[in-house]
Amino acid sequence: MNIDDNIQVSPDGRTTVCGHCSATLGTPGEAPLANALVRENPSLAAGPGIRVDPRHFTDRPIVLRQAFCPQCLALLSTEVVPQDEASGRSWKLIA
Repeated sequence: MNIDDNIQVSPDGRTTVCGHCSATLGTPGEAPLANALVRENPSLAAGPGIRVDPRHFTDRPIVLRQAFCPQCLALLSTEVVPQDEASGRSWKLIA
């Protein structure tokens, strides 16, 4: 089952895997990207969509958080989020 173009649920339904190289990423319901490599940069690194420094609007640091496959380094997710919050990306799989 494909979650998106880059992430799939393994045939046995127990893990999520990279859609490019089949590396194990995590578990479908609780931690789909637990094994992913995560990089954080200032949110302005997201490109022209972020035009103003978030410090003008909030006291919390805002970051560009990207998750990559630990084996082939395919980009799996991108978020612009408060640095002190866990990833907002989650899935609910319905059989």
